[in-house]
Amino acid sequence: MNGTYAQGLDPAALFVILVVAGVGVAMGILVLRRRAKVLRWMKRVRVRPDVVRRDLDRMAEYTGGLRESEAAVSQPFELGRAAMTACDWYQAIDCFHQAQAKANRAQLVPLLNQTGVCYYIQGRLSHALREFRESDRLAEYQGDRQGRASALNNIGVISHEYGELDGALEQFRKALTMARESGDQRLVAICLGNTGNIQREKCEFGNALKSHRDALAMALRIRDEPGVASALGNVASDRRDRGELDKALKLFAKAVESARKTGDSFRQAVLLGSIGGVHHDMGDLDCALESHEEALAGARRIGYRLGVATELGNVGLILVDKDLHPQAVPTLAESLSISLAIGVARGPGQALRGLSKCDDRLGRDRVLELLKESGLAEAGVADLLDRVDQTRLKRPWQRSGRRIPFVFRPQVAGTS
Repeated sequence: MNGTYAQGLDPAALFVILVVAGVGVAMGILVLRRRAKVLRWMKRVRVRPDVVRRDLDRMAEYTGGLRESEAAVSQPFELGRAAMTACDWYQAIDCFHQAQAKANRAQLVPLLNQTGVCYYIQGRLSHALREFRESDRLAEYQGDRQGRASALNNIGVISHEYGELDGALEQFRKALTMARESGDQRLVAICLGNTGNIQREKCEFGNALKSHRDALAMALRIRDEPGVASALGNVASDRRDRGELDKALKLFAKAVESARKTGDSFRQAVLLGSIGGVHHDMGDLDCALESHEEALAGARRIGYRLGVATELGNVGLILVDKDLHPQAVPTLAESLSISLAIGVARGPGQALRGLSKCDDRLGRDRVLELLKESGLAEAGVADLLDRVDQTRLKRPWQRSGRRIPFVFRPQVAGTS
């Protein structure tokens, strides 16, 4: 604005212009502050060491045309599916193996898929990976796009558990392309949801929310109730990352109700754990503990080993926060033992930090006594305490601002 033009303005008009400009600047500052606050919250949630988060990754269960196959294949397959419904994973695997002995190559694609899903729930990830890779190989040979999309999605889930985010994202994107080409909308929604989980963990929060909303819209459109529960849970997780805890809690509760209506015990356990995490974020440790204990009971009931490790870790960390260190030690030790045996990336670091706090508070002799009382073998006790000492050595670096995450990366190639 030049001086000549300003002099020709009515004083009242000039005052209004200045006020509007001032309001605009103030609003801009508030928006920037709000954005900075949200980003700080996201970063804090992303790296906080006192919570074990488990994304609601969704396995793609592919059945192909097995129900219409000859009795030698279809009968043991149906018995296996019934065993899965009853959460009898060993029986299900035995039935699928019987069917595989009589199946042709096209029928092996879905049979290997189902067997891999059972191994995954049991926490036998290397076995699951072997089944999914073979299913993918045979599906490619048969030109079965649905089979390949299902196998690649499930390989992506395993990669995510191992902490291989880029590899998981690549598998999900390949699976998504094939699912779209096959026209299977349910499978598309599964791949979208899992893609969003990786995007969230890579701090691509806007992309994650879009992927999860797209998955939810598709699940609602095709009336896929398990998909609706999963997508609601993932959108709720996005809201939690943004610090919108009340909204997240409502969405998680809605997702749990959807899972209960369909008798989906697996998603109930995962979602209840997520609700506990939100209560923890809110500082309500009693409600958080109640939700995590309910999630733990559900995971134990259905034999979901990853869920057991996660919820043991969360229960133990809350016990530490509640200054109940003697109870926390065996709980965290069990969580750590399971997580290391499975080979997952999320969980060991948090459990070790919790045990390190217990060691500081109670002293090494008392922690050693509690570990022995918990039934842990002598070699296991020595290994666990050695890991605690390694964690303690990293603390000066952590205080200086450098984050050194504990990541257990197993060698998965060539495993049996």
